[in-house]
Amino acid sequence: MTDWTEGPAIRIEKPKIKWRNFKIWILDQFKRKTWFKNFFITRNAWGAFSINSHINQHTGKPKITYNTLKTALKSAEAMSKKHNTHFSTYKCLFCDGYHIGKNRDNKTEYDRKPELEKIK
Repeated sequence: MTDWTEGPAIRIEKPKIKWRNFKIWILDQFKRKTWFKNFFITRNAWGAFSINSHINQHTGKPKITYNTLKTALKSAEAMSKKHNTHFSTYKCLFCDGYHIGKNRDNKTEYDRKPELEKIK
């Protein structure tokens, strides 16, 4: 993708899926009691393949990366208490870390605001 700004063209590299992380991610998904629901009913698990699983949609910058699942779980628990909603942890397919996030079923009004503005 080329960004046409004043001056010469700037090439912006999009992050690519690191397939070595796919193995870790898929094994983690199948350990979950809700794996079938996540893949075939709510389809939330497929979101891991979207660049938005690595990029914050509000800022366009990469999400906070946690080096271990343990630190991501601690942060998710703290965020859940602070915002009174469920946060999940997941292995990022684009980087070597873990991220925390919410799926569409547990978004808050703040999270839905950009979606609602598109409808208007």
